[in-house]
Amino acid sequence: MAGQIGPEPDVLRTAMATCAGVDEETLRAAVRVRLGDARFGLWFGEGVRLGLDAAGETLEVRAADPFFRDWIRNHYADSLLEAVESIVGRRPRLAFPLEGENSPPPGVDPKAVVAAHPSIDHAHPSPSPPELTPLGLDHRRVSGISSPGQNPPVHSPPVLAASAPRRHRPPRRLEDFVTGPGNRLAHAAARDMAATAGASFNPLIIHAAVGLGKSHLLEGIGQALRQSFPALNVVQVTAETFTNSFLEAMRTGSLGGFRGRYRGAGGLIVDDVHFLAAKRATQDEFLHTFNALFDKGAPIVLALDQHPRLVARLTDELVTRFMAGMVAKIEPPDLPTRRAILRARALARGIDVPDAVLAYIAEHLRSSVRELEGALHTVIAHAVLTGKRIDIGLARSALRDTIRHTVQSVGLRDIEDAVCRMFQISPEALRSDGRSRMLAYPRMLAMYLARKHLGAPYGEIGRHFGGRNHSTVISAEKKVANWLRLERQTAFLPGFESASDVLAELERTLGA
Repeated sequence: MAGQIGPEPDVLRTAMATCAGVDEETLRAAVRVRLGDARFGLWFGEGVRLGLDAAGETLEVRAADPFFRDWIRNHYADSLLEAVESIVGRRPRLAFPLEGENSPPPGVDPKAVVAAHPSIDHAHPSPSPPELTPLGLDHRRVSGISSPGQNPPVHSPPVLAASAPRRHRPPRRLEDFVTGPGNRLAHAAARDMAATAGASFNPLIIHAAVGLGKSHLLEGIGQALRQSFPALNVVQVTAETFTNSFLEAMRTGSLGGFRGRYRGAGGLIVDDVHFLAAKRATQDEFLHTFNALFDKGAPIVLALDQHPRLVARLTDELVTRFMAGMVAKIEPPDLPTRRAILRARALARGIDVPDAVLAYIAEHLRSSVRELEGALHTVIAHAVLTGKRIDIGLARSALRDTIRHTVQSVGLRDIEDAVCRMFQISPEALRSDGRSRMLAYPRMLAMYLARKHLGAPYGEIGRHFGGRNHSTVISAEKKVANWLRLERQTAFLPGFESASDVLAELERTLGA
């Protein structure tokens, strides 16, 4: 990947040994102190390398592309000089090579660099553009971007310190989880589990569609448990990791070590448990692990993409044990929650994004928190890379393809097909005069969805569903809304606890 190609390890080790112990990590730490984490993370990510020559006289800053090279040279040259001076006691020369360009030869005075590039003023570094302060954008999204018309550069080996280890993002915290009507219960249950280590209820099962925050809550619980109960050995894995480890242990005859690790844990957090479906041997092993931990009171937290009873080919033994604890669902965020999520993410990155832009993103991307965050990153990246102000015009331009490919166009026929498939009835039966529950309830749900997602006139909806008048549609809309408000239990379909569960599954099918 552009920005990650560096010198051979032997060359790097030689450079480190001859440079008075000043390695790249030391240089990066000194620069980070002067710029702060957010600005450093944006402009000095994995695509930017720092190296000091053996004599400590020349600092080489090798960027992934001309845009990054020029921005760093024009805005952070003075900070780079100060950082090196704090380490070696003197200011070095600066070199900003790119592929195909030669580094300034040793002996070039820093003033010569300024003379060659008048836009640099070491006494008064150029401020960031007033329209956008480039804080906190994930450097992995932009550090490998080449200028228009260029292929990604292949870096010739500079004399740099050893390649920096890959920086993993810190675990997400429960305090940073933005709550709303659809996720408040799951968040409260997560906080209780973290505070009591399962004393209130055990296990905790969190289920939701993709991208709604399950993994965030699991990471937050794991971090909080380790902080509150440092002696508790919490094992946190995905179901795929558990499966692969189990199969490898069987292959190598090391099941004893595998079981010792998992059954001897002080707590277990497993994401994507639905991955175990249809894997009977792995499910049996997981069942024994679950029982061993549960019997000794170890906290167990699991996440699935749907309610445990709806996961096909998950054994009854596992399902019944999962149901013995707290089962919490995360619903897609409503509009105010989506706005709050975007606002929190923007503030966390130090970016002032206008409310109108946040509202535009929140209105058009509805089903996934992950999509919301990705759209926000895209808008910020466009602003940084083009130097334009973040406004509605830029947001529309940046997200045109994202919105077109993400937001599906739902029609009356789509809703009708989804309802008929779920309830296993024909479109003709749905539109008929039949008044039995098996026809009337699905018909009311279809009318409700048509109003909610299409905003179609009552008369048009009524005509589509068997030539009914507008008052029938109004009545259906009110009745379903009342079911949702009262969280009415339902016998609509086996495996669904309430009308809201049925609607959520229909909306998931529609991509709405």
